[in-house]
Amino acid sequence: MDRRTRRRSTPRFLQLAPAPAEQAHICEGLVPRDQDRVRLVVVALAWSHAVWAEFRVDAGEAGLCEVLDRAWEFFGGVPRTWLFETRAELAPQVLELARRHGAIAKPYARCDWMGWGEWALRCVPERFLRPHLLRDLGLANRSLRVFVEEKLWRGHPGQRDQRVHEVLDEERGYLRPTGKR
Repeated sequence: MDRRTRRRSTPRFLQLAPAPAEQAHICEGLVPRDQDRVRLVVVALAWSHAVWAEFRVDAGEAGLCEVLDRAWEFFGGVPRTWLFETRAELAPQVLELARRHGAIAKPYARCDWMGWGEWALRCVPERFLRPHLLRDLGLANRSLRVFVEEKLWRGHPGQRDQRVHEVLDEERGYLRPTGKR
């Protein structure tokens, strides 16, 4: 066979997909407000693509732990692995919370592609990020929850015949209970 007639081989790639209740990706971003900045925390389950998002003022780890507890309550359970996409190190409070839930928390080894959490962070519409709308964080979080609920009714990107809430319902059977140990 000469070069002109030789077929080009197509590279084969192994497609990996997360298992139900295996991973949650946590991403944080700073949003400018009038005199300060507000932290937006987004938690995304990798299998069901369900998202939880919340604004918070404090940058303390106790506040992050409270957001995570609310996210696990919303999802109906706790995934096995928590991947923090925007942190190089994890605080002892976060590691203790993961231990109490029987999960593993670790910083995410970033590649040149964005992870699920960053993808979810970019999905938050810009209308929620305007500084004048963030003056009342209670109202901003209530509006964000409406957006999160709407995302549950959208089609699942990997399973075209199901919606995100249907895949989340399946995943809930695999999540660990949220009760404190």
